[in-house]
Amino acid sequence: MSLNYEQEINEFQKELDEFPQYLCRMCGRCCKSIATSDSHEELERLAELGNQEAKVFIDIFKRFPSIEEAREVVPEQVEQVLSELSLKEDFDINKVSFYYCPHITEENLCSMHGKRPTVCSRAPHHGWSCMPPGCGFEGWQFELREKYKGMARRLKEHLTAIEAVSDDGKVPGKEMTIEELRKIIEEKIKPWSKYGSMFW
Repeated sequence: MSLNYEQEINEFQKELDEFPQYLCRMCGRCCKSIATSDSHEELERLAELGNQEAKVFIDIFKRFPSIEEAREVVPEQVEQVLSELSLKEDFDINKVSFYYCPHITEENLCSMHGKRPTVCSRAPHHGWSCMPPGCGFEGWQFELREKYKGMARRLKEHLTAIEAVSDDGKVPGKEMTIEELRKIIEEKIKPWSKYGSMFW
């Protein structure tokens, strides 16, 4: 693949890799009220099937017996997560579980910091991760969302421009059809489809 924006995509990925951990305010709230898009039963099933992320998650984090008990610890984060999840068509509050990390100290420090898993060292993972209100990553997440959207728009504009000048269904100067290019672009923005990337 060779698009005008290939270099931009590579630079964008490099920026994601250079994670700004210094933005963390070390309030500990995200360690005390963790939720996933999968139910507890789904996580257990994934772990049994060999999914490493699910296995690490279940091995490290402890499940609150109820949402009410999670609310007692970090109420604003629980409400924010439930508000986000309730927007999904298949939302079922009975499938929602909250977790906490038993390795956080009273000073909100990680007692296994050097060995913490990627799910911790890379949180928030993207611009749409549901972090506690007032999190130090809020500005970074907003900027990241705008960059994702900008990249998707530019790729789509590039496709539209090529469609306008092509009279044989091929990408000028490339050994590729417009339909092949369309599929490549759709693959590039597919990871964010649940956030509306097809409409950006």
